[in-house]
Amino acid sequence: MRRRRNIWDEMRRMQEEMDRLFSNMWGYDRPMLEGPEAGGAVQEKRYRQPLTDVWETENQVIATVELPGVNKEDININVDDDMLEIKVEKKHEEKKEKKGMYRLERSYSGFYRSFALPGHVDPDRTKATYKNGVLEIKIPKLEKEKDKSKKVKVE
Repeated sequence: MRRRRNIWDEMRRMQEEMDRLFSNMWGYDRPMLEGPEAGGAVQEKRYRQPLTDVWETENQVIATVELPGVNKEDININVDDDMLEIKVEKKHEEKKEKKGMYRLERSYSGFYRSFALPGHVDPDRTKATYKNGVLEIKIPKLEKEKDKSKKVKVE
């Protein structure tokens, strides 16, 4: 008896291949299909990797992060001696159906990015501003301790 091929298995295989190709092209993971049409009503949380510039000056490390459509209250920044972590949880209501809606493409959970920081920084003096969809973080460096040397007498 010949086994009948499942069209959905073939569609899933093609979707996975296209996701892989798009991931390689764009440099981040964004599936072609998201939401219920991707095979499940409940989707795992997905985070986008925001475009970010990080540079160092003599006195501080500066990061600018593109976070379009985000409320500043949803931005969480953690800084320690050698790591910067940015996480945004988008809060959105799930609506079953809107009159006239026939396509939903803009649903995602938020943004996440982390970086190793050069040298030692002062997390307590870190400042962040958010304006027009761009987050700017300024992380002061700790003052370098002067080399302490002591002449040792040879006996």
